[in-house]
Amino acid sequence: MPREVDADQRLADIAAATIRVARSAGSHAVTIRSVARELGGSTTLVTNYLPSRAGLILNALDHGRDRWQAALDETLAAAAPEDRFAAVIEWSLTTGPDEPVLRALILEIVANADREPDLRTALHRETGDFQRLLLEEARTAGFADPEHVAGLAYLLVRGSYVASSEDPARWDEPQLRQVIHATLAAQPRRAEGAAAQPRTADHPSASTPGPASHQRTT
Repeated sequence: MPREVDADQRLADIAAATIRVARSAGSHAVTIRSVARELGGSTTLVTNYLPSRAGLILNALDHGRDRWQAALDETLAAAAPEDRFAAVIEWSLTTGPDEPVLRALILEIVANADREPDLRTALHRETGDFQRLLLEEARTAGFADPEHVAGLAYLLVRGSYVASSEDPARWDEPQLRQVIHATLAAQPRRAEGAAAQPRTADHPSASTPGPASHQRTT
């Protein structure tokens, strides 16, 4: 009788193998064959659970997102309302052992989203979720124009992924933090009791998804 396999554990194993392949050979090297080889089996070891390269990448990011969400929940629970926006930015810039690899996989999604419907759908979903989070916390933090600040934060954080990939010696984590936090802290806050500025028709909302990458697939 064949041994039963826990599907959740197998997907976790595949995610870990995907990250190892991307770390050692680059995100472009992630394929069903390379991940199966990393796991020490045939391609059916992967395709029984994930039938495409897009599925491999999304599975790895999904497992990373579970950790990110737990960290975000803990971060927001510990922050005062006016500090939650800065806490979200700090969370989005925090780098652990797997983060550089996962961010490279996010850029891989961006590069292939026009050719892979599954990647495009995941990209748009995550983009919208992250932008809505930024907008909600920018409003809570009391910025005079929260939609502008949320859009600015989104561009800064997403841009930091590209900058750190292109020139990690110049754009290391402390430098990125300093530039992004200083830029956002300089944005005006509304006077106590004043309402946030409404957006006009020619000034689009930051919550509109656009062609960008998943911060904390994203």
